[in-house]
Amino acid sequence: MGKPSTNNLVSPSAIVVANVLRERVLSGEYRDQGWLPTERELAQEFGVSRTIVRRAIEELERQNLVVRSPRCRPVVRRPEVSPVQQEARRLTLGLWIWPSATFPGASAILRGIYRTLDANRYRLIVESPVDTDWRSVVHSEAQFLERITRDRDVAGVLLWYLGGEANLPVLRHVRNAGIPLVFLDRLPPEGFPADFVGVDNRHAAQQVVRHLISRGHRVIAHITNVDNASTVYERLQGYRDALLEAGIPFSPELVLTETVGSEDGYHSVYESLAEQVLNLPGPPTAVFCVHDVQALRLVEALRSRGVRVPEDIAVAGFDGLERWMPGSPFLTTANQPFERIGEWAARLLLRRIELGEKAPYQHILLEAPLSIHASSRHPRREAETHSSVRRESL
Repeated sequence: MGKPSTNNLVSPSAIVVANVLRERVLSGEYRDQGWLPTERELAQEFGVSRTIVRRAIEELERQNLVVRSPRCRPVVRRPEVSPVQQEARRLTLGLWIWPSATFPGASAILRGIYRTLDANRYRLIVESPVDTDWRSVVHSEAQFLERITRDRDVAGVLLWYLGGEANLPVLRHVRNAGIPLVFLDRLPPEGFPADFVGVDNRHAAQQVVRHLISRGHRVIAHITNVDNASTVYERLQGYRDALLEAGIPFSPELVLTETVGSEDGYHSVYESLAEQVLNLPGPPTAVFCVHDVQALRLVEALRSRGVRVPEDIAVAGFDGLERWMPGSPFLTTANQPFERIGEWAARLLLRRIELGEKAPYQHILLEAPLSIHASSRHPRREAETHSSVRRESL
């Protein structure tokens, strides 16, 4: 079977559809040499456009799971499986992902996991929260973990952990059931040693704020959120590290917190945040947001007030989500290597399943390199700098 494409620009929705179709082909749900369902049928089933379905089928073709001919429906091509593989029982793995498998970063993690797992040996159960309020999200995670402990087919779990200390008892329940756990993106809670893969959030955040300082900004606000996760705390620490390095005093009043709101009410949340930013002492000339969604929504709210970005206020985020959006990236950010996180998480889980709990736990930290775009560049200053360089070279 061929390798999945490594093209990072494939739509996250197309990746999710392709992964589901892939599982159906490999499990035999779609008969070998039979027709794939029509584009219209698949678009209706998944609630996506026929263009998304077409991209998903192209991904299956790259994996040699379907054969396409002009003006014909794709034909399923199931990989040959040896008699030994046919007799072997496929192990089931669980994945708890946030906020959903269709979110760009999460779907890239899923892509990395699928690339690492041998589909003839493993199947993956993917779940994510349905509700958006935080108490319901944490409760949903606890229910997922409880179901895992009752499922005799589950050999291990990949966990984008959200529950903090609240779900620590159920984590212990999973471990007592003999089910290996690997944490991704967020560190396991205090007192629960486990394998982990994520990024060096503190260093990456320091790089983002260091860049803003290099552009002449001295009053820089930071917007965090109520999520009690290691990633949130580490990015705040990176913000403080950069200020300290530059000799800029840390001002607690420049740290704002995004309050939890429903998806329908996020506009009012960011309108309020924009107002708070503009009323801060200073006022700030730059803002570092804890993640890209927050940063992009803040830019929208600032512009609705007539504030220019970056001419009046520079804005930077964290994640690199615009890689999967149409058009050229606008937001300066730290690019998380989501696919590599998925790959490493799957490797760690397979290692843990093989070696058991006696093997030492591993923590893998990956780099999230700085990506500079228009949201932190001042066009006039950039032009003056380039002009100066040209004069000096004459």
